[in-house]
Amino acid sequence: MSVDLQHRLKEIAKECGGNRALCERSGISERTFANWLSGASEPKIIGIAAIAQAAGVTIDWLVHGTTPKSKVGFRTEGGPDIIKIPWIDKKLLNQPLPILQRLRVINHVPFFKGYLKNTLHLSDLNQLCILKMHGDSMKPTFADNDIVLVDRSRSDMSDGIKAFVLEDTITLKRVIHKPNELEVVSDNKAFYPSYTIGRNTVQILGHVVWVGTSVL
Repeated sequence: MSVDLQHRLKEIAKECGGNRALCERSGISERTFANWLSGASEPKIIGIAAIAQAAGVTIDWLVHGTTPKSKVGFRTEGGPDIIKIPWIDKKLLNQPLPILQRLRVINHVPFFKGYLKNTLHLSDLNQLCILKMHGDSMKPTFADNDIVLVDRSRSDMSDGIKAFVLEDTITLKRVIHKPNELEVVSDNKAFYPSYTIGRNTVQILGHVVWVGTSVL
């Protein structure tokens, strides 16, 4: 891979808020992207296209350095059309504080405000957070390492896929409400049977409204 392409990849990663932010937006793994930057591997066209789309640049500029650089109408990180949504660690801080004060932000992921409002129909963008799925208990809905968007304004006791706190850990499961208890259901039912827990043993953090998965 040419040194110029490596420089352009570093340039757009910086504009998007860092390698992790660009990788999360594009679906490219951080290890793959790091290998591109170091020259350990060559990006394939599908990877180039994903990075260009995520960063709002043309493929011609990214590969060859030809103008124009940006796609028409695209706003980069930090513009008025972008919001940085906090990425929350699934393990809560080990401190004697209310649950919401024990949430640990490990990064931020940029999203277009217009997409959140007009496509996902979300109103209070300040109540959104990002979590990462671990394991295969929610397949085929979620895969291991998928990231999900959680709307904390919807922490009510309605049925659906919820993020909830159980024993100092945030869990992502389908929840069915029953009198005085909750049925916790994994979509991968063949390997993960459902179970019930008392309503007072958990705190609903929010409702899952979007999932992003890796393309490579």
